[in-house]
Amino acid sequence: MNLPFSFILAFFCIIGALVAFGLPIFKFLDDDIQQNRANGLDGMRFYLASFVILHHMDCSYSYFKTGEWTPISQWLLTMGKYGVALFFMTTAYLFWGKIRDKKNIDWVTLYQKRFLRIAPLAFFCSFMGISILFIFTEKTTLTLTTISNILSWFDGSLWDNKPPVTTFQTPFIVLAGVTWTLKWEWIFYFSLPLLFILNKKPMELTIILFAFSFYLLPSFTNTAYLWSYFFAGMLCRELKERIILSKTNANYILIAAILLTFLSAPTLYSPPETAFLAVIFFCIISGAELFGALTTKAAKRLGAISYSLYLTQGLVLFPVYNYLKSAKMMTTGPLLLSILVMTFFGICLLSTFTYHFIELPFIKKNKQ
Repeated sequence: MNLPFSFILAFFCIIGALVAFGLPIFKFLDDDIQQNRANGLDGMRFYLASFVILHHMDCSYSYFKTGEWTPISQWLLTMGKYGVALFFMTTAYLFWGKIRDKKNIDWVTLYQKRFLRIAPLAFFCSFMGISILFIFTEKTTLTLTTISNILSWFDGSLWDNKPPVTTFQTPFIVLAGVTWTLKWEWIFYFSLPLLFILNKKPMELTIILFAFSFYLLPSFTNTAYLWSYFFAGMLCRELKERIILSKTNANYILIAAILLTFLSAPTLYSPPETAFLAVIFFCIISGAELFGALTTKAAKRLGAISYSLYLTQGLVLFPVYNYLKSAKMMTTGPLLLSILVMTFFGICLLSTFTYHFIELPFIKKNKQ
């Protein structure tokens, strides 16, 4: 997808969803929103999930046209990666906040709640993904290996092993390749006991970890940038206690940070990228809402279903692109644009269903 097409697609998808989900028909989602949470943070999640979806629309377009799961649009690639980074910062911000000032933690309950929050939708998506593969790809002989491969999909992304269950050798595409991030969420959750043990001086600890992920950790692993996102979220949680911004100042700094990020175009996965995104994230947790863009009724509703948006996208993209390829409708233009905008809205509708009927019951159970 070229740059103009990507911009137009993003505009109509995001604005269209905001207009639609502002309608009274989606009012039932208001009862599901946690009113005591930072609404700007919830609204942000919708935009992050949207750009991840748009990035994977681009990757899917590339795959079904060339056979390569690779982005064409550098802009959508950048926005998608920024979305994942800010999701990781959000996770660290919230869960470091849960343990930073506690003397005792019930770890069994914490992990039980995390499992009930993540796994039910992951199981549903795995089941639907396998079903779609059986429908749209060539089946293989049912053997013990096939059964073992099928069962591997139901690990709640603890290991994120998605082996082939048909002759189709890139099955991760049916879930748009998103489940690797759930594995990293689990890695962070399992690091919490160590962080809790080390937590004598929270501010000093988070500064050290953040600097460590910048300067030393890259020498040992190529995933240092992922840790830097988590540690940035933790550091922002500490700074929020010490740096108080008015909503107006937070908004102006946020706009400046966004502009500087795009003008400077820091290399993906580099320390400057993490630093810019950390400033953006800090402004949002400090009350910035882009003068209402993050706190509209529609943004909050869509933010509430962002986990479903993130995880179910492939269940819609895979069949749609299969059809587009078979119908020879892969040429970028008004027709493809309109189909992809409707596809985005379809993902939103499916996510409304999965959130309300799969996620929400377990969210309520976790609160009991």
